[in-house]
Amino acid sequence: MHRVIALLFLATTVYAEDWSQFRGSNGTGVASSKNLPLEFSAGKNIAWKARLGDGVGSAIVKDGVVYATGMAGEAKVALHALDAATGTSKWRAEFDTGTLPRITPPNSHAASTPAADDERVYVHFSTIGLLAFDAATGKEVWRHSMPRPAYLMDWGAAASPIVHAGLVIFNQDDDLAPFVVAVDAKTGKEKWKTLRKDMLAGYALPVLCEANGRTDLVIAGSGKLKGYDPATGKELWTCNTLLRTIMTSPVVHDGVIYIAVQSYGDSTRTLKHALLEWLDTNQDRILARDETPKEFHERFDASDKNKNGLIDADEIDTAFQSPDNMAAGGNIIQAIKGGGSGDVTKTHVLWNLDHKSPSNIASPLFYNGRLYLVKSGGMSSCYDTKDGKTLWDRSRLGNFGDYFASPIAADGKVFIAGKNGFIVVLEDGPELKVLGKNDIGEEIIATPSIADGRLFVRTRENLFCVSAGGAKPVLAETARTMPATVEIAAQAAGTSRVWNGYTGNAMGQESWSDEELDQKLEQLKKLKFTTIAVPKNVMPFRPIRVDGDTPGRKAFKGAKTFANPDVAVITARFREKAAKLGFEVITADPVKASVLPKNDFPDEKALSDFVTPMCGEGVAERMWLGFQAIDKAAKLIAQNDPQLGVPAPDMLTRHLNSKESLPAWLTEVKTLYTTAMSEMYRANTRAREGSRSYTLYNAKRLEFTFHFISAVEALYKAHDAAASAQSIEAAMESIYNALSSWSDVASDSSDRGGIALLNEHGYKVLVKAVGGKK
Repeated sequence: MHRVIALLFLATTVYAEDWSQFRGSNGTGVASSKNLPLEFSAGKNIAWKARLGDGVGSAIVKDGVVYATGMAGEAKVALHALDAATGTSKWRAEFDTGTLPRITPPNSHAASTPAADDERVYVHFSTIGLLAFDAATGKEVWRHSMPRPAYLMDWGAAASPIVHAGLVIFNQDDDLAPFVVAVDAKTGKEKWKTLRKDMLAGYALPVLCEANGRTDLVIAGSGKLKGYDPATGKELWTCNTLLRTIMTSPVVHDGVIYIAVQSYGDSTRTLKHALLEWLDTNQDRILARDETPKEFHERFDASDKNKNGLIDADEIDTAFQSPDNMAAGGNIIQAIKGGGSGDVTKTHVLWNLDHKSPSNIASPLFYNGRLYLVKSGGMSSCYDTKDGKTLWDRSRLGNFGDYFASPIAADGKVFIAGKNGFIVVLEDGPELKVLGKNDIGEEIIATPSIADGRLFVRTRENLFCVSAGGAKPVLAETARTMPATVEIAAQAAGTSRVWNGYTGNAMGQESWSDEELDQKLEQLKKLKFTTIAVPKNVMPFRPIRVDGDTPGRKAFKGAKTFANPDVAVITARFREKAAKLGFEVITADPVKASVLPKNDFPDEKALSDFVTPMCGEGVAERMWLGFQAIDKAAKLIAQNDPQLGVPAPDMLTRHLNSKESLPAWLTEVKTLYTTAMSEMYRANTRAREGSRSYTLYNAKRLEFTFHFISAVEALYKAHDAAASAQSIEAAMESIYNALSSWSDVASDSSDRGGIALLNEHGYKVLVKAVGGKK
């Protein structure tokens, strides 16, 4: 009998822990798992890796099965069910999306995190609504249609459902018709729906708060934290202390709700400032109907009181923001007592901090009486939750870059994932102590998940299972060039019909593959170039390391080095192909190139002829203003420092070693590039969906340039001995941010070569300089 019982026990798998929604139980980000490894990487302590497709929604774990979504094509999404221990596929369900909406990178159409109970898995998708799938088979059980969310700034959907008491609850705060809805988990039929008319777009996860003898559904939104009856959707209380834009989620512990928010701007910056900055494409301080997305035209017409086709200065304040909720920007960290009734603004705020430590995206973590925060730049802060006392404030984690994932915790450790693919591990405690910095090797936007002693890391394309003693190391791919299918940013014909793409280093055609050069020849033919210049002797450039802690490394897709040893053979073939296509091939020396962007269009008409058929009306107008600013900046650079931005071993240190003070012309150059960046982003907002890769490329390249010039400025400021170390570190961070921006849109080997060279001659040199100062 005992033998039978023992055999039955061995045959039965016991799962100790679930992580069945975004950030696990009630969105806390805390797990009970033990023995999570301190050290791991793409090739160490990895139990398995699965390809999911593009997505930024987190993985969830229920009863030993991992569920995650990913794009499965241009108009399909896949929901994957994988064995948590082995990564073996249990099932895969696909569904059609229909026409996809506009979104802004780094968002993905597969952005929502699923939720699960014992029987079903629930998924939200922006073009459909809520869907339920049988957890055992993957068969679709029901779908509940909902209005498509609409965003004035084209952020795109990213909210996630939760499951409570037989209900699937979903909060859709958008800029058009925000609401929270509950549907029956078995049937998908609506149980209740509560409008949230005074909200703007946001992504806060609904959380549950047990206090005062009841359980409330708590949702953060524009200006207000609200409590609802989860059974009926009735609003129970409101605390009107929040800010305009809420992308972070609150966390709850012992009846207290903790929230940390950064909303860009200050206490006077309401929505109208953002609208005028990004939608007012002609910058006349008035919004025209055709400057707003089509889905907002009905609301625009209602706001246009005098019916002149414009939202004038006296109409814009309340055009899209509720007059009863004119929340503005700023920074807050708050502890709010739950279980209230009515307006609890003056009675339930336990403490409130106006610190600059919150993130606008990463949510706080409550763990063992401490509130952990992280924000862009790798800045970590921590507070005592009893009274808000600062334990540490904006201290470096040793990992630059953006942070979209929220911190999570287990086994006395806090895990903080950076966009660059590094996960920093902290020791839980009142002092900042970094235990490890681990390189997954791929971009991380999604918050990782923890269950049964495993850490699940959802990268842009894949899912890694991190486990002590993982038996299947995943090795980064090495390659000399990227795959053949590439998008090459088009260059318009200038006054010259001679094309010379060789630079004598990794930035030029010396780095290009046969496939890229073939595409370039086709483009040059269309752009009516007649002559192609090629150096007499083209030699391979020295291979450049691009793995490890390399800013912008995602552009290299896992390659360890950037090189092109076959360049001589490739160039010979390029000559032959060019001649066969009717080009005159001449011999000319390479032309030095700068990492700074340039204007290749001779006039606005040439730009319009190229851009308008692709991007739509009004885009070229904004881009031309940007290119004019680029031309003015280029003229100042040519007059004062022609070598600025040209890759060389001293391209940055020469500014540090210079005895000159910060030149006024450089400040003017930065202002011009900032203007150009703003115009390119406005053009990107106006461009039609499907054509934004070109406009976004130009905007991101100027974002790169803003950070690059900021780095040069910081190096001049480092001449002050008292601020030298701090200024050099600021320059290093600026170069890191610059390369990250460039890598977001790197489209060909010239882009990758520029990133590699600036790493070699810029970032790595500054890292050594910072080490020397310390």
